[in-house]
Amino acid sequence: DVAPPADAAPPGWQGWIAELFRRCRAAVRRHPNVAQLLGAQLVSNGSLPTALVEGVLTALTEAGFEGEPLREAYNCTIAAMLGFLTMEFSPLPSDNTQTWAEELRERVHTIRPLDHPVLSRNLPLLANRAFIVRWDNGSTVPLDSSFERHVQMTIDGLEAFARRVRPT
Repeated sequence: DVAPPADAAPPGWQGWIAELFRRCRAAVRRHPNVAQLLGAQLVSNGSLPTALVEGVLTALTEAGFEGEPLREAYNCTIAAMLGFLTMEFSPLPSDNTQTWAEELRERVHTIRPLDHPVLSRNLPLLANRAFIVRWDNGSTVPLDSSFERHVQMTIDGLEAFARRVRPT
């Protein structure tokens, strides 16, 4: 149910890709334990969601991709969609979760400005709201604005790649 029906997506291939990413994130958000299976095990391909594959290929064909660039754009699109979600909804440690979170929170806040000036300067912005420097996952602290920027950057990147590989 992740692939948007043709009549439900915003117009254009960009709208379809954006809606796909949002629908996939909503599905994972409803069932966050699936996130660790998405890219980590090929068993997740067992259902072979042909409507999803067809939809992505159709959108990318509309963007102007064909041949090898189509395959590359397809792989990058799927990786971008699932990669963000597996990072955002990665599971917390199963043992001593509270202790682990407190230790990480404390460690993050002891970063030395002389050793890591850029990280230290931006820590108030990043702490627990950015990958690697967080102790809660997306079930508790969703990365909504970062996700929306990710969607737009992916589409912008696909547009730039399409311009570069389009036959002259």
